[in-house]
Amino acid sequence: MLASTPSFKFIKDAAGKWCDPNKLTQAQLYTEIMECGIPLLNLIAKIARGFQTGNPTASLAKALGTAACDAGKVIIHTGMGTRPIPLNFMFCLVGPSGLGKGMTLDTPMTVVHPMGGYRNVTPASGEALIAEFFEEVPTADGKGKETVRHYDPVVAHWNEIDGFAAKAGNSNSTLDGTLRSLFSGERVGDSSISRMKSGIGCILEENSYRFVMYVGSQPDHAGVLLEDATGGTLQRLLWFQLADPDAPECDEDEDDDDAPNEVDLHKAEVERILGHPAGHLDNQSAPAINVWGPSNGVIISKQISRILRAQRSRALRASEDLDPLDGHANNLRIRLAAIFAGWRAGQGNLAVVDREAWHWAGCVTALSRITREMCVESAAAQKTVNAQDAGKSDAERFMAREATIDYLKEKDVADAEAKIIENATKIIGASTWLKKPRPDPSKPATGTELYGALSKKQQKHYKEALKRATDSGALTPVEDGKVARYAPESKASNLFNTVVNGAA
Repeated sequence: MLASTPSFKFIKDAAGKWCDPNKLTQAQLYTEIMECGIPLLNLIAKIARGFQTGNPTASLAKALGTAACDAGKVIIHTGMGTRPIPLNFMFCLVGPSGLGKGMTLDTPMTVVHPMGGYRNVTPASGEALIAEFFEEVPTADGKGKETVRHYDPVVAHWNEIDGFAAKAGNSNSTLDGTLRSLFSGERVGDSSISRMKSGIGCILEENSYRFVMYVGSQPDHAGVLLEDATGGTLQRLLWFQLADPDAPECDEDEDDDDAPNEVDLHKAEVERILGHPAGHLDNQSAPAINVWGPSNGVIISKQISRILRAQRSRALRASEDLDPLDGHANNLRIRLAAIFAGWRAGQGNLAVVDREAWHWAGCVTALSRITREMCVESAAAQKTVNAQDAGKSDAERFMAREATIDYLKEKDVADAEAKIIENATKIIGASTWLKKPRPDPSKPATGTELYGALSKKQQKHYKEALKRATDSGALTPVEDGKVARYAPESKASNLFNTVVNGAA
């Protein structure tokens, strides 16, 4: 909780100019974010890997939200716009099914403020979410209850994007719009006689609350959020991966139970940092850590103010193309920089957003952009698969229809061929066929006899099936005067001379 001095490897390029975080690789971004020398970030990374809760940057999302809740009344004055910026956040944790989004969010983190805390909720509508900022208390005379505002931060969770989409995607839903307003710290809600009579809170005043949201998603299911690129919710989200390509390895076949492995080494480092004796955390859950925010206020350095104003000026003059998905990039970046400045300053000290804090925050938004683009690709691929499965395009429907027709025809021809060969074998030695006497039972079947023994469906494919049977050698055309007969392979050489061009 003491002040610390960060150290960045890529804050400047080879020419000594300030680095653009968007030009760094994913590995370089991780180094700048989690290995910059801030003790709290180092501890978060060690816990994530020592207790295998997921990617350390996903645990960082939990820490950012917790820090925002610790500084529940702090807002940031930028000198621009009509209102200050609140430390409200919206996070999307992305990972394949079964990786454990809940495990990451369950990493024990507590706010440092002695009167602090937050309330976890999963609301079904915008009105229900607003109501979570209110509570019922006994009236002064003790004869009833009344609804009053509480000022605890509210943290909304949806472990799976499908559940969130079901609530927010309804045409009558107010949830999506409420989330956007809460992120911005706006006055949100409306008056309703029925809700007021029911004792349900209706309106939150501007910047009078702290709100954090987490939603989990599989990469190919993120299309629910990605499809509305200009709606606003997507622009406000920070994206973090749960999968950890650099997760420490552990050899399950190691004969020596006491042999150290990478996971245990990270856990031992957690014990050292927290002052626990060696082995204290063996077979234990991840320890709780205290996370503080910039509770004593945030100021922005003149250098960062110039950057913000210059970028705002370019946006207003439309002097450069702005990706709709990055419409809130600086808005997010200043919030992240404020949290980092608080971590660097130490608990209870004034947080100053300078070039270092701005760089760190830029690395977080750059990593978020990489994760988001990965989701865009996965969602697009899944959308293509869904379109193919559903046959949504005319070309796909036509191709699927033709492929099905070809498959069914091939099956019918194969069935007819097998029946022809079977009957050609049965008929030899039979005195009657199709209830008619055969003059010479020893002779092979004629084309008429083979055709007549087929079903109507098989008869449609008779010529092609017969040709296949003769081409493969399963049947041999033989000449019997003017009549073409077809002998099974095992009988042909003993009965008649082979005729290459037999006719049905």
